[in-house]
Parts: sequence; C-alpha cells; structure tokens
Amino acid sequence: MRKSATLLLIAVLALSSLVIAGSAFAQSTSKSVPEFTLEYVDNSYDVPPTATSTTDPYTNETITQTILGRHVENKTIEATIRNNLGASYYNFRYKGHYEDEWSYYPFDPDASLAYMLPDAYAVPYEASTTEYTVAALPSYFFEGIAEGGEIDVQVQALIGDFRAEPYGHIGLPVATYDFYFEGTASDWSSTQTVSFGEIQTPEPSPTPNQELTINIAIIGAVIVAGLALLIYLVKRK
Repeated sequence: MRKSATLLLIAVLALSSLVIAGSAFAQSTSKSVPEFTLEYVDNSYDVPPTATSTTDPYTNETITQTILGRHVENKTIEATIRNNLGASYYNFRYKGHYEDEWSYYPFDPDASLAYMLPDAYAVPYEASTTEYTVAALPSYFFEGIAEGGEIDVQVQALIGDFRAEPYGHIGLPVATYDFYFEGTASDWSSTQTVSFGEIQTPEPSPTPNQELTINIAIIGAVIVAGLALLIYLVKRK
C-alpha cells in the first residue's frame, strides 16, 4: 500500500510540473504578439447653422446670410493595446468578418518597401509611455458599413525606430520626410472582432500573469488533494 501511495504522489507532482511548464511556455509565447481589445466609437457631431451680417455700403441695409448646419459622420474602431513588448509603433490589418483578404494600415508587409512611409509629416501609431496605447483607425475606412457589420482586426508591434530622410518639398511651412523602419516586427496578434454600430465596453482577455496565477491555484489544489489522498491511504494501512 505504501508503494502505491508513493507512486500516486509522484504522479501528482509530475502532473503539476507539466502544468507549470505549460503555463510558463504559454506566457512566453503570448508575449510575442500584442494583446489588445476593440471598441466601436461614434464621434459624429453636428455643426450648427451660422449667420453673418454685412452692411450694404450704398443703401446702409443690413444683409444677413445663413450658412446651413450639417451632420458630420465620424464612426470608427478604437484599439486599446497593452504595451508589453517594448514596441515603438504599431501596425494594423483589418477586413470584413466574412472575407479573406486583409487591408493594411499604415504598412503593408508584402509591399516592395514594406515598412516605409513616403512624404509624411510623422509616423502614426507611436506607442505611448503608459501601460496602454489607444489608437483609432481612420473613420473613412468604414464609410458605408451597415449597422451590425462585423470587422476583424489584428495588430503588429514594431520594435525599433524610423530613419527620416527629407522628401524635398520646397516652400511648405512644414517639411515632410520619407520614413524607413529599422528594427523588427512581431507576428500578427490573434483576431479581435467588433460589430459596427454597437456601443459596448470591451472586456480585456486575461493577461499572462493572470493566467499564470489561475494555473498556480489549480496546481495547488491538485497537490493538496494528492497529499490528502496519500495521508488517507497511509492511515488506512
């Protein structure tokens, strides 16, 4: 009986070790791609009508002109990215949920100059110095999408910096540059899907540390159960 109990305890400890190793591997793997959540945001606004008045220099009459108001659509998708990779910038790709072809912004990795931005004032989507970077895709990407349409998004981390070379415009108040990336790019993240037109508060997926804590709790429970069983078997003998 003692031999059987010992073998059982060894099996429990071996299983716990395997779970710990798996958790550590999963944690290191998850850090190789960005972690993020998506949210549909509606920043549309109304421009009220305005009236201007002028005086006719010949009749001294007051002439009033009214400029009609208008509604400006500004609906887009906002990503909240966890800065856990040491990224300097982020890259995006997106598509309709029921199509296969991705669109890229601002960099297409399959282009001849994959991570080069020509004739620009600055490189978009620079990582913040806080725990999270919040980035919105341009609203014109999603014009005409029906309410409830589903959009898939993936994020890529760019770790490095951009070399800026003057583009050569003459006479502009602000110079533009060609930006060339010098660094490494992560793999694409897992796909997050958001429904266009549905305001919702995203629930972030567990971070690697949270997942590791959960796994450790499970392992502890397994070990305690194994020890309790061992004590029970020894007392029975």
